[in-house]
Amino acid sequence: MQNINAARLIDQASLNKHHKILVFWCSIIMLFDGYDLVIYGSVLPHLMTEWQLSPQTAGLLGAASLMGMMVGAITLGMAADKFGRKNVIIACTILSSLAVTMNGFTHDVISFFICRFLTGLGLGGAVPNLVTIVKEMSPSTHRNRLINFVLAFYGVGAIISGLAGLFLISTFGWKIAFWIAGSSIVIVPFMMKTFPESISYLIHKNRQTEVIQTLKKLNPHHIHQPQMHYVVEMTSNTQKNPVLGLFTEGKAFRTFLIWSSFAMVMLMVYGLNTWLPKLMNVGGYSLGSSITFLVTLNIGAILGTLVFGVIADKLGAKKTLVLGYILAALSISCLGFHPPKLILTLLLIIAGGATVGSMAVIHALAADFYPANIRSTGVSFAAAIGRFGAIAGPLFGGFLLALNLPFEQNFLVFAIPGIIGAITIALFTHQKLNPVQQIVKG
Repeated sequence: MQNINAARLIDQASLNKHHKILVFWCSIIMLFDGYDLVIYGSVLPHLMTEWQLSPQTAGLLGAASLMGMMVGAITLGMAADKFGRKNVIIACTILSSLAVTMNGFTHDVISFFICRFLTGLGLGGAVPNLVTIVKEMSPSTHRNRLINFVLAFYGVGAIISGLAGLFLISTFGWKIAFWIAGSSIVIVPFMMKTFPESISYLIHKNRQTEVIQTLKKLNPHHIHQPQMHYVVEMTSNTQKNPVLGLFTEGKAFRTFLIWSSFAMVMLMVYGLNTWLPKLMNVGGYSLGSSITFLVTLNIGAILGTLVFGVIADKLGAKKTLVLGYILAALSISCLGFHPPKLILTLLLIIAGGATVGSMAVIHALAADFYPANIRSTGVSFAAAIGRFGAIAGPLFGGFLLALNLPFEQNFLVFAIPGIIGAITIALFTHQKLNPVQQIVKG
């Protein structure tokens, strides 16, 4: 029996329609992810008025979905290594769709919090696995670009949520925004039929017939022979406990650096998306203009994510991330000085592009760093720990607003995580792990 490295066959493949089908579904899920999470920023000014919320309570509600994402990333994200990427992604999509729909029927803070938490729980389990499965199923020449293309749809969803805030909420009320998000449930039957399972999971479960069928789609130039048995790279010591695998073979310090970098970029992303309209409104801009700034920020997020994917393929993830964190810190810090309209628009585009673009690349860095047998666990844990930063963003924004600081100081504070993130990435070294062993039959 001849062992064949399936991951290498995928690496060497040309991009085809089957890769594009996978990327399409992952992109659609990311679109709803961006919409579900950012819509709160558009709803927040209306909700604070209607329910008479304090800044601290508003910040807590904004953090609810991020708390759910942290729990979902640890529990449901890890479950994919055992139950399969496809099954977990579909289950998470169903959960988040139902929860966000129920959000539109809430009438009090507690039920609103619970629905936001459950929405985040589903999204938290889905997103790390989207990155993982695209990483595992994409040719090496397009991998970072495809991952970033998928994650760019976070910005698309965010823009749609901003437009909903501008044109729908004033007419139909804030609840319509959540009912639109719940429409994601309609894609589930189509996903069940066409969404592929990851090659590493199929090999791990020794489902060789399905492995062969998948490889025929992803690399049709490879000719299967009866004596071929497909394997995937593993660490030198097969790790029974995937969590412990994050800290063995010299990975502990680099795992900590990845976690810290995740937390810093997520603090900037979710803090800005939650509080930008309100902060700009407090700074003297009209509410309509403030929500438009949120749309502009996420136009930058789309552009930045796509551009950063290309840069990462050319320069590598580390250099790209250092650049991204520094650009994020500089652009955010300048927002509070009332620059001219054209400069303000440019700064918002740079801030959105640098923050969300960096968030996309740090996902790709984590997926590339951890070996196949603990990849979902590694990316999910990194995303989960990063949620501490994401949770801190809305909470910290509410705290700053309650302090009544000078307008420009709010943005100077939000820029500090960019500096910290640049330092942690600069300390990261992506050395290859010890020589690999293959998964053998049985």
